[in-house]
Amino acid sequence: MAIMRAVLRSLSVPAAALTMVAAAPASAAEAVLIENVRIFDGVEQRLRPGHVLVENGLIARVSSTEITPPEGTTVINGANRVLSPGFIDLHVHLTIQMQKDRLLIHPYVAGAYAGEMAKFYLDNGFTTIRDAGGTHPDLARVIAEGKLEGPRVFPSGAIVSQTSGHGDFRARHDPHPTLSRGDIGAHLGHGLAVLADGPSETLAAVRENLKWGATQIKIMGGGGVASDYDPIHTLQPSPEEIRAAVQAAGDWDTYVLAHAYTSEAVQRLVKNGVKVIEHGLLIDDETAKLCADNDVVISTQVMVFRSGADLPGMSADNRAKMQQVLAGQDNLVELIKKYDIKTGFGTDFVFGIYHRLGTEFIGRSDYWTPAEIMVQATSESAEVIRMAGALNRHGNFGEIREGWVADIILIDGNPLQDISILEQPSKVVDLVMKDGRIHRNRL
Repeated sequence: MAIMRAVLRSLSVPAAALTMVAAAPASAAEAVLIENVRIFDGVEQRLRPGHVLVENGLIARVSSTEITPPEGTTVINGANRVLSPGFIDLHVHLTIQMQKDRLLIHPYVAGAYAGEMAKFYLDNGFTTIRDAGGTHPDLARVIAEGKLEGPRVFPSGAIVSQTSGHGDFRARHDPHPTLSRGDIGAHLGHGLAVLADGPSETLAAVRENLKWGATQIKIMGGGGVASDYDPIHTLQPSPEEIRAAVQAAGDWDTYVLAHAYTSEAVQRLVKNGVKVIEHGLLIDDETAKLCADNDVVISTQVMVFRSGADLPGMSADNRAKMQQVLAGQDNLVELIKKYDIKTGFGTDFVFGIYHRLGTEFIGRSDYWTPAEIMVQATSESAEVIRMAGALNRHGNFGEIREGWVADIILIDGNPLQDISILEQPSKVVDLVMKDGRIHRNRL
């Protein structure tokens, strides 16, 4: 019962905070014809001229010849701009945007940060994000209802962490949520994480997240950079605890994603059923092959690790750990490419640096071609998010395909040739459409 009380309190407080952030309702979906564009469908690494008709929130027709629109259709001349699926970010923390040494602000303030960040993402052409832990599913709901401007959110709810793990955000002398007979630490009041030790507590924590509306589950599988108690080499949690999380998620037709850097941590996670590894910067060849053989995604990021020296609020120890994991970045990407491991597009811009969103496109260009990066940021990321199975209630998205959700952006310039134009996406993304609704139109 103690763990259930802790989980309930950790998840319930931010719900009120996040629903305090309001915005004007989204305009009703209408028929829209976008003419004279060069279409990037999210899959093929090329452009083809054409026209796209949107009806009832879906892509009704994609044609290389002119389309006669139904009466009352809004017609937009794309003037040879690139039409692309909306961008997708696989690793976002909407409610961890205060600087690192000030995480324990009031949850209403954390909600305000989250609302501002959500709007920024949509303004910059990101129509879907997967929140990698810490954001209450109520935020996804209010966005879906049009009460808050932002991308479609696939929430993980509270991060499930062992005591002293990467999700243990308590100050050093804060009481333990269960060992102190129910006197929980303030960090749980933010809903960022819940401490669960042993299979039974892990089952309860995962199931409570699912009850509140999580679409996938995030666990901490090894030592972290920004946490204060766990060196990078530590293994978290036990095999039995991992299997408990995987079982509980699988019973709801969804999956577990896990933070981890080292080969030892990743091997333990994969062997016990985890399907998505976050980061993975210090793995070796044997571990990469294990991931490939088990169809495991390695969702890694580039620029957040290169930004370690100036992340707000980081201690000297945190920065040293950042340099430790950054040393493996080049090798990791080589392994991802060697074994053709799915990676998608993620940023993990925490502590208020999300305005650097576009730099992830630039950083990835050290390893991948512009066209490959565009595929990562659209269809490949969508495939990862749709691993939520029946908990994905939004249909198919991430590609320009008839019958799929109309998440569409128009780009002034050709990012398949020059990805640097996306360093500040809002400057070149002239139209943003989500679910067939126009969010922003500069044409």
